[in-house]
Amino acid sequence: MEEKQERYTISEKTYQEFIDHTRVLALEERGIVQCGIATCRDFFSVYRKNQKKHMLLYTVRGKGWLESGACRYELEPGSLVVVPAGIENGFGMEDETWQIAWVFLSQHKEWSMVGENISYQLTPAPEVMYSCIQTLLRSINLSIDYGSAVGAHSVAQLELMLNMPSSESVSRNQLKLRRVFDLVQRQLHKDWSVEQLAALYPCSEPHLHRLTQQQFGRSPMAHLMRMRM
Repeated sequence: MEEKQERYTISEKTYQEFIDHTRVLALEERGIVQCGIATCRDFFSVYRKNQKKHMLLYTVRGKGWLESGACRYELEPGSLVVVPAGIENGFGMEDETWQIAWVFLSQHKEWSMVGENISYQLTPAPEVMYSCIQTLLRSINLSIDYGSAVGAHSVAQLELMLNMPSSESVSRNQLKLRRVFDLVQRQLHKDWSVEQLAALYPCSEPHLHRLTQQQFGRSPMAHLMRMRM
């Protein structure tokens, strides 16, 4: 009996949406086969023996894993893993909740970000990609004229994100520091202290001071004041 090419183990508590090139002409024109978003809960794993398309898997929140052969990748928040077509792989969730976005690309088109092997990088792109795909999904509920216009803009944004050079990748320290101030941005009204900021990283107060000086050229509190201006 032939082994199944794909296997899924997905909890009913997992919420996922996707759209493909058969529903949006602009996706097909750009070689985007499918894109989607998911919030995975309880259990979630997918195995593909010989996928016929390139996969870009973005982790927004939580942690996941991806295995291929003897290699195992930890998919942390702010990461992108690119799996070229034809490479056997399996992936799933590590934390209680794993929020992801994905894009499948045609293997019949050249893509600068797709090499011969699996690649992994930390990048600020996942949240933006998630929002782009979510906007595209919601545009279907608008009237035809507005839905088509919003959808076209969303696909153009997707294409722009896909063409973002790999030089836009960031170090783990940079990503963690951005997460700290992203959270602060959502609660600017709060009376933050350096001790509280350092606890979000987490690191010592002197180490946070060094990191913010390196990345922003100012102290943590000076950067906080600038954000409030």
